[in-house]
Amino acid sequence: MLCALAMMVLALQAPQAGAPPARPNPDVQDAAAAPEPENTPDRRLLSASMLGDLAGVQEALAARANVNAVSDSGTSALGLAALHGHAAIVSALAAAGANVSATDQSGATALMAAASQGHTSVVDALIGRGADPNGTDRSGMTVLMAAASANRLETLKLLLARGANVNTANADGATALTAAAFGGYPAAAAILLASGADPNANDSAGRTPIMAAALSGDAAVAQALLARKANLSAEDVGGSTALTYAAANGHTQFVEFLLKAGLRKNVDAALGYAARGCHTPIVKALMTAGAKTTARVQGAPTIAMAAEGNCEDTVQFLAANGADVNAADDKGMTALMQASAWGYAPLVKILLDKGADMETRNKDGQSAWTLAAMGQHLEVVELFKNARAKK
Repeated sequence: MLCALAMMVLALQAPQAGAPPARPNPDVQDAAAAPEPENTPDRRLLSASMLGDLAGVQEALAARANVNAVSDSGTSALGLAALHGHAAIVSALAAAGANVSATDQSGATALMAAASQGHTSVVDALIGRGADPNGTDRSGMTVLMAAASANRLETLKLLLARGANVNTANADGATALTAAAFGGYPAAAAILLASGADPNANDSAGRTPIMAAALSGDAAVAQALLARKANLSAEDVGGSTALTYAAANGHTQFVEFLLKAGLRKNVDAALGYAARGCHTPIVKALMTAGAKTTARVQGAPTIAMAAEGNCEDTVQFLAANGADVNAADDKGMTALMQASAWGYAPLVKILLDKGADMETRNKDGQSAWTLAAMGQHLEVVELFKNARAKK
C-alpha cells in the first residue's frame, strides 16, 4: 500500500578522455546548494509521521509543512501514521486539519490502513474525527474487509459497533465474510455472522463463503457457517461446489466435514479432482460416500486424471477398486497414454502391470508408445519394448 520514501541522488558523469574540461554549470551549482528534498518540512513531516516521532511532526508543522503532504505513493502523513499505529500522531495531524478521507493511489484511506493492521485505537480516533467506516478503495474493498482479511478481531468488533455495514460487497461481489472464510479465520467469521453477515452471499462468479472456506480448508469456518444455515450444496457459475473445491485442494478434514454433514452433490466430480491432485485419502473418503470409479469430469475418466497428475498411489487404489485402466477421455486418451506422453516411467510400469493396453490408439491415431517416442521418453519406450517382447 505504501512505498518507502525515494531518495533523489544527483549523479555527475566524469568527462570522457580527450574531451575538453567540463565548464562549471551554474544550474548544477545552484541545485547542489538548494535544500535536499528530504529536508523540506513536508518530507520531514512524512518521515516523522511514519517513524512515530511526535516531536518531529510538531516541528515540521511549526515550519509550515503541509498537513496533507503525500509520499511518492500518494499516501498522506496521516495515512503513514495510521498504518504504523501511531495514535498520538494521528490525533495531532487530525487536530491540525489533516483530511481524514484522503486516499492513496489505490484509493485506500488512513482508516483502511489502520484497520488492516489492527490498530484499533487509531481506527477509533479516525472515526471520531469523521472517517467513514464504510469507505472503500477503488476495487470496492471496505474497511471491514481489510480487517476481516487480516483477522483483526478487536478492530472488526469496533467497526461493526461504529456502523460498518457487514454485507457490503466489493467490485467482485465478495463480502467481509468471504474474506474471513478465505483466510481461514473462524473467530472473525463468527463475529461477522453474529452481526448479520449473509452466510450465502455469492460473488460475481457465484462463489459463496462456504466455497471460500473450502479453498482455505478450515473446517471450523465451515462449522460456523453451517450453524447459520449456510447452503453446503451451493454451486458457482461453473457448477463447482464446496466439496469440489476442497477435494481439488487436498483438504481432507474439510471434505470429511462436508460428507459427515450429508453433502453428496458432485461427489463424482470431486473424486476426479481429488484423483488428479493425488489426494488418495480424499479419493477413499469420497468412494466410501458413494463416488463411482467410472465417474468422468469434463469427459475424462478418474483414473486418466490421476495418471495425468502422476499419482501412482491413487492410480493403484482406483485400479484395485474397479476402475477400468483402459477407459479413455473424449479424445481417446487413456491413463497409459497420459503417463507415456508425460514420461512417467514408474506409472507406466504400474499401468502395464495392471493390464493397460499399449496398442490402443487415441482419436489422432497415436498409441501410448507413439506418444512416448514423440516426447523422447526413452525409459518409457524401453518399457514398451520389454513388454512387447514378453508377449
